[in-house]
Amino acid sequence: MADDIEVEIFGQTFRVATGDATPAYIRRLAAYVDQRMRTITESAKTVPMHRMAVLTALNIADDFLKLQDQYEHLTHMLHTKTEQLIALVQEQVGDVSR
Repeated sequence: MADDIEVEIFGQTFRVATGDATPAYIRRLAAYVDQRMRTITESAKTVPMHRMAVLTALNIADDFLKLQDQYEHLTHMLHTKTEQLIALVQEQVGDVSR
């Protein structure tokens, strides 16, 4: 059963269902969003709340997509290196068995 917890983001209180997440994780998410909103406020002080929410969402989406691209690149590199190591081992095993 999912519990509801209250979190504060940019001075507003939100009731959030935890779902499968722990309350600590939901608080961590809320703190991250709050921090990003405050960072945006520092650079654009007169932005209406709805625009700030959209800008924050875009910034977080940018973070996510950059990490996703990095993950895919590293996964590809790992796959390539693994194939190279397997080929080297097979080559060495083949040399030993001759």
